Amino acid sequence: MQVTSDYLTKNNDFREFLNKCSDNTGAVSMGLWVKNLRENRVLFRKCGWAIEKLQDKERGKAAIIMGASPAIHKQLDTLRKLQDDNDFVLCGISSNLEYLLNNGIRPKYIMTADADISQGEFFENIDMDKVKDITLIANLFAYPPMLKKWKGPLRFLGLGTSDQKNLGRKQKKWYSPINGNGMEFPSIVAQYNIMAIFAFLVLGCQVLLFVGHELSFQEKESKYYVDRDDPRDKEARFPHGDIYGNIVHTSPKLLAVKYSLEGFLEIIAGAGWFINCTEAGIFGISKRFPDLHLPWIQQLTLENGIAQARRIMKDGEPFYVPDETSSIIVPNMRSRVSLRK
Repeated sequence: MQVTSDYLTKNNDFREFLNKCSDNTGAVSMGLWVKNLRENRVLFRKCGWAIEKLQDKERGKAAIIMGASPAIHKQLDTLRKLQDDNDFVLCGISSNLEYLLNNGIRPKYIMTADADISQGEFFENIDMDKVKDITLIANLFAYPPMLKKWKGPLRFLGLGTSDQKNLGRKQKKWYSPINGNGMEFPSIVAQYNIMAIFAFLVLGCQVLLFVGHELSFQEKESKYYVDRDDPRDKEARFPHGDIYGNIVHTSPKLLAVKYSLEGFLEIIAGAGWFINCTEAGIFGISKRFPDLHLPWIQQLTLENGIAQARRIMKDGEPFYVPDETSSIIVPNMRSRVSLRK
């Protein structure tokens, strides 16, 4: 799938950085990717393609894309209520599943995309008898041991690769036609990003709400995950403006995740609505626009994002207009909005 974003193509520094990351990752991990790709063939024959099984499965609903950053801790009560709401579908990633389950939240879908052994640690303390109603969507070269222990529905996703001579050739040889339709699925840096795009393109959710997706650290000492230490806690950080106009800190890897998802959402913006409800961090913020925010990503509290999503699903249009007298903050715009009765 070939896509182009003005936001990204005009950012030469990012394109150079992303290419270097891709080349380095491929050089280090290619052997592991091919090994996992080969080993997952047995499971694939039993489970099949995610796209064939799940296309338009949640059409008409809004997807809550849940990340694993510390900001999600303040939104647990609201997320617990949403899991029983038929208008919303909760989507997570392998790195936050244990935390969600421990806090009484059961996502309907989980995405896992990485190949290395560290991914297995995310499932070590999970009672697999409690995931039987959660669908795991797995990249073809995801870590095989974690897939084998999964007791819920498992579906596979064939991600795009720039290495068509090696990895791409083997994917086509062992798994043709890729995704059941012969088309690779967009691979955009992180499994959180892939989950978001999957919810939109496959599940059929035209409204996406993002939570737990700070892409930054509130303090220099802040942790990467909400519930555990991680080697990335010690990576170099540099300042960046957040949604409130305050200075936080981020890293090159987090910026890659940020830019790639923001760029893809720009491409599909005319077909959906995207609301950042993280209430913290830097997602959707850019100096490339006069008011410092990306126009295709709204900034709302989770409570107001939910209300906005309901109105969009009901009427096809949002219900707010700029107004300096109301009390619902749109943080990065430094303005307030009012509700149209």
